[in-house]
Amino acid sequence: MFYKIFLFFSPRNYYRLQLIQQLDYWSYRIISLGFIFLTIGILSGAVWANEAWGSYWSWDPKETWAFITWIIIAIYLGS
Repeated sequence: MFYKIFLFFSPRNYYRLQLIQQLDYWSYRIISLGFIFLTIGILSGAVWANEAWGSYWSWDPKETWAFITWIIIAIYLGS
């Protein structure tokens, strides 16, 4: 039993934990940046659609899946 506890707190695991924490930090930042670009893309696409077709949103598959992706990323970033 003591051997397992010693292995858990070994220096190798400490550096692995630091690496995982850094990867988590940077992945959250990069996903946040992508979320901003996705938001800008959806909003500018809606403005363009209004000019081209006369409505901001028409619930076609591309618009719907972009919105679903936006919702999923927003839930991830909010949790």
